[in-house]
Amino acid sequence: MTVPSLSLGVHDRYGPEIRDRILDKLQAPRADRAYHLLTPAQLRALARTESPDAPVLSFYLQLGPERRRGGAWHSFFTSLATATLKSIRDRREQRALGDEIERIEEAVNEELPELGRGVVFFVCRPIDLWSQIAVSVPLPDHLHLSGRPYVRPLVRTRDEHDRFVLALLSQEHSRFFISQIGQVEEVFEVKGQRVRRAHEEPAARDRGDSGMPEPVKREARVLAEAARLVLEQFEGRYLLISARPEMRTAFEHDLPKAVRQHVGGEFSVDVHAGAAEVAAAAEPAQRAIEEREELATLQRLSDAGPGAARDEPGTFHALWERRVLTLAVDDTLCKPGARCRECGCLRGTVASHCPACGSDATDAVDDVVELALEQALEQRAALELVRSGAARRPMTERGPIAALLR
Repeated sequence: MTVPSLSLGVHDRYGPEIRDRILDKLQAPRADRAYHLLTPAQLRALARTESPDAPVLSFYLQLGPERRRGGAWHSFFTSLATATLKSIRDRREQRALGDEIERIEEAVNEELPELGRGVVFFVCRPIDLWSQIAVSVPLPDHLHLSGRPYVRPLVRTRDEHDRFVLALLSQEHSRFFISQIGQVEEVFEVKGQRVRRAHEEPAARDRGDSGMPEPVKREARVLAEAARLVLEQFEGRYLLISARPEMRTAFEHDLPKAVRQHVGGEFSVDVHAGAAEVAAAAEPAQRAIEEREELATLQRLSDAGPGAARDEPGTFHALWERRVLTLAVDDTLCKPGARCRECGCLRGTVASHCPACGSDATDAVDDVVELALEQALEQRAALELVRSGAARRPMTERGPIAALLR
């Protein structure tokens, strides 16, 4: 696996040329590995994709620990594929779908993602679509055929406070990862040169010179700007740092003020550690941030008075009025309901008429919460998918779905 890389000499300084080199590497297609983390930009691109002449196959498969053992995932895969193929009457369409399912099966047989709780494939040969995504949360097994990728279940991966950039820093080798809790993907590295510290030299000790050498300071500036560009490119919400104290101090000193506000804390891991080690080392700090932000959102809901909807009907009505600023949902909440085809109004119960527009064009849906999350994203609202025990307790008392209003 090749990671986009920048090599620095001891005399290199950050400037437009180095910035452009970093950006070129970050913006290049990430095509050298099988599975990628889902980024907001990728989700938007998938949502825009259309196939007018052939259906897009969207395949969701859970990959918890029990399914990874002994290839247990295969029976679930086969059952889902067989049921779908049997439902197709047209022999040509059935063969075409069978070929695509075989391609997916070969890919999963060849390699499972090292981390994560599931995989998603979006496949359509006529439009040259092949996308493999590793997801950090378990999504229901599902096979869907339509003219567009079926991305609705992916909204459950877009928590407002679950987009991290991890920076592993050292003088000789620094690495940057994008991460959701329990999952990481390395996206950039900087290779520096070892510089002997002035305070290691006897003459320097006699002079009392304990400052960091200029080349190291220059490298810290490059690393700080690289962190800014990674945060920007992948829309990270928090920056977590693993570094020796002197390198961290120099790095944070050079972080732009806007980026410094994204520093969420630190963790410790060897700079050469593998992906699983990095994910495990960062997880406690990530969980602490997640819990803190969830509790802060619930406190804002409590303090908002009439500026919040605190129950299911009120929240669905606020979504219909397009007034939701932040939608907070217990991440385990999944329930059937109804949606109006005319105005999009959601309800937690099935009724013959829409309470908002009076239309009788209402459809029963398997998961009305999924639709609520999708509508919130369409309205550019923030999502708070509550997962920590500390935040779930107050949600249990006041209701599993609520919203701050614009």
